[in-house]
Amino acid sequence: MTAQRTPVNFAAFETGTVVPAGSTTSAHMATWQVAYTIPGIRDWIMWQSR
Repeated sequence: MTAQRTPVNFAAFETGTVVPAGSTTSAHMATWQVAYTIPGIRDWIMWQSR
């Protein structure tokens, strides 16, 4: 997204790639745990507080 200089900040995860099978964790909560490990997303989040 940064390289393409897009004004839209959106990322989607494929179904079944975030919440492990048998987990009781909600997909919404599990998504953030994964997203924070992706440098580009983490950097974007941090830029919002500057």
